[in-house]
Amino acid sequence: MPQEESLPSRWEILARERNSRVIMCNSPDTYVLADLAKAADRVMRALRNRFTTATEGIEVAQKVQEFYDIILTLHYLIDELATRYQIHYRPPRTVKRLLKAQEGGNGDGDRAKQDQEADDDLADIDKTRLS
Repeated sequence: MPQEESLPSRWEILARERNSRVIMCNSPDTYVLADLAKAADRVMRALRNRFTTATEGIEVAQKVQEFYDIILTLHYLIDELATRYQIHYRPPRTVKRLLKAQEGGNGDGDRAKQDQEADDDLADIDKTRLS
C-alpha cells in the first residue's frame, strides 16, 4: 500500500508565512520573551490601527517610542552580557535602524542629522531682529 501523505499542521502552515518567525526557546529565561513578543505584536498592531484623533495619535506615538526604548534597553543588556562572556551577538537589523534613528538619522541615511545641523545653525540667529 502506498503511504498516505499527511496534511501539514496549522503550525507548519503558519511557519511558511512571510511575516512569521519560529523561535526555539532553549532557556526558561527567554521563554517568557516569546510570549511577550506575541502579545506585543497584537497590542502594537491594535494601537497603530485604532487611534482616530490627533491627540490619540500623539499618545500612541509616545507609547511606541517607549516600546522602542525598552527594546533598546534589552539590546544593550544582551550586548553587555555577550561581550563580557565572549558570546557571539549580532544585533538584528531593526535594532540597528533604531540605533541610527536615535543618533539623529532615519535608519536609511544621514538626512535627519543634516536637518538637525541646519536647525542648530538657525537657532543661533537673533530672531528679535527678523521682521
